[in-house]
Amino acid sequence: MDFAPVCVKFTNTNYSTWAFQFELFLKGKDLWGHIDGTDVEKPSTFDKSQDVGSSLSWVVLDARIMSWLLGSVEPHIVIHLQPHRSAQSMWAYLKKVYHQDNDALHFQLEHAIAMFQHGSLSIQDYYSAFFTLWHEYVDLVTADVPIAALSTIQTIHTTTRYDQFLMKLSPEYESVCSSLLNRSPVPSLDIVFGELLCEEQHLSTQAILEQSYGNSGTCFCCKEYGHIAATCPKKFCSYCKKKGHIIKECRIRPQNPTSAAHDSLSGTCSVPTPPAPDYCTP
Repeated sequence: MDFAPVCVKFTNTNYSTWAFQFELFLKGKDLWGHIDGTDVEKPSTFDKSQDVGSSLSWVVLDARIMSWLLGSVEPHIVIHLQPHRSAQSMWAYLKKVYHQDNDALHFQLEHAIAMFQHGSLSIQDYYSAFFTLWHEYVDLVTADVPIAALSTIQTIHTTTRYDQFLMKLSPEYESVCSSLLNRSPVPSLDIVFGELLCEEQHLSTQAILEQSYGNSGTCFCCKEYGHIAATCPKKFCSYCKKKGHIIKECRIRPQNPTSAAHDSLSGTCSVPTPPAPDYCTP
C-alpha cells in the first residue's frame, strides 16, 4: 500500500474518468469507506497487549488516501485542497467543483465529439481519445436515466458510438470501414480496433517500400522517381543541348580522343610492306 494509484491524472476537464479509476483503486484496497463515510474514525482504545505494528490506524490510512489524491491531480488543484484535512472532505470538494451535470457541459461534450477527427493521430491514440470523450458524454446523459430504461439507452448509444468512430477515420481507412460495415453481423469495436491496427501497420510498411523504391529509381536527367535515365521520356544531352538522348549517346561528341590520335599517328608513320619475292621469274 505504499505505492500511488496508477490512474489518469486529473486536469479539471476529465473528472468522470479520473473519479471512476480512483474509486476502483480505493475499493480494491478496501478503503472506499473513507470516502463514502461508512468507515469513520473510532475513539482510540489503545491496548498495550496488542501489537502496535499489526495494523495501521484510521488516521494513517486516511492520510495515505489524501496523499494519493494530491498526487493524482494537477499542481494548481493541490492549492485548493490544502484547507481540507480528510480524504472525504477533499473528495467532496472536487466533486462539488468539477462534477458538472449541466447543459453547458452537455453542449461542450457534444461539440467536442462532433469536431473530433482522426487526423494525424495513430490508431491507438485516436481510439483512446475518442473513447475518453464518449465515456464522459455517456456518463453525463445517462446519470438520471431510470434503471428500467437504461439498457435501451445504452444499446442506442453503442450503435451511435460505433458509427461515429468509423466516420471520423482518415480516408485511407475507407476500404477497411466498408468491409467491416458489410459484414453480418457487424463486428464489435474491439475487433474493429484490432483490424485497424493491422491496416495501419500495412499502410506504414507500404509507405516505407514505396519510399525505398523511389530512392533507388531516381532519374538524374529529370530528377523524378520510378525510372532511370536510359528510359527517361525527357532525355537531354548536356553536350549538344538537344533532347532525345543523353551525353553518353551523343553522336557528335568525340567518343575516344586517345584512340583517334593513336590511329592518326599510326597512319603517318606506317611503312609499306615490300612485295614478296617471285621465285618463278627467270
